[in-house]
Amino acid sequence: QAAARPFRCEVCGRSYKHAGSLVNHRQTHTTGLFRCAACHKAFYNLMALKNHRRTH
Repeated sequence: QAAARPFRCEVCGRSYKHAGSLVNHRQTHTTGLFRCAACHKAFYNLMALKNHRRTH
């Protein structure tokens, strides 16, 4: 199964089929406080905010 998901996160070990998916996943390890400009909801990682923005 390693060949099916060759792109592995060096932080948590999660594996992905596509390099772009790993790039997106890595952003979940970036900490901080990110606020939505539309509703001011706060998130602790950038990827969560990006996913949230799709709801507006």
